[in-house]
Amino acid sequence: YQIHFPYTLLNKTALMDMMAKAYNAGKIRAIGVSNYNVKQMKEAHARLARYGIPLASNQVHYSLLHRKPENNGVLDACRELDVALIAYSPLQQGLLTGKYRAGQNFKIIGMRRFMRAYSTSGLNKIEPLLQTMETIAQARGKTTAQVALNWLLAKDDHIIPIPGAKNLRQATDNAGAIGWRLSEEEFRQVDEASREV
Repeated sequence: YQIHFPYTLLNKTALMDMMAKAYNAGKIRAIGVSNYNVKQMKEAHARLARYGIPLASNQVHYSLLHRKPENNGVLDACRELDVALIAYSPLQQGLLTGKYRAGQNFKIIGMRRFMRAYSTSGLNKIEPLLQTMETIAQARGKTTAQVALNWLLAKDDHIIPIPGAKNLRQATDNAGAIGWRLSEEEFRQVDEASREV
């Protein structure tokens, strides 16, 4: 069971106490949190530890275009506490798939129409990263989405990316990110290109 956001009507101590009760009753097999910062995650971890229960996961936004967990201490805390970091939006709502490229003609629907990242300037900004990923993908017979997901898998054993899929093709593409590993040089190239965005 995963608490999906740290702000609830219950205080976090009472919430973790109830989660521990459900765990001990056999109603759930693991306890996770989502969007918890370092302090909140450590508090949840400590409270569950009083019951001898590990905190299993913290689900946070993490991708090549959103590397905040590296800078705000969440990834380090996950390593320290042996908590899985579940990376949501690892393909950055399609931006890291190569579907949306500067200079190409495509129709943006839904909320993406209002997001700066999908503007011409936003797409121009990420183009060097997409080119780096595309070069590696072509050399390996992979897709840019698979490179983006594999980068997360290669980054740390605590990271579990959870990409969305609207259809079988996307699900199959996502599955193609496992069973191989970026080389150290490929990882470095993607990592550096991402930092320049």
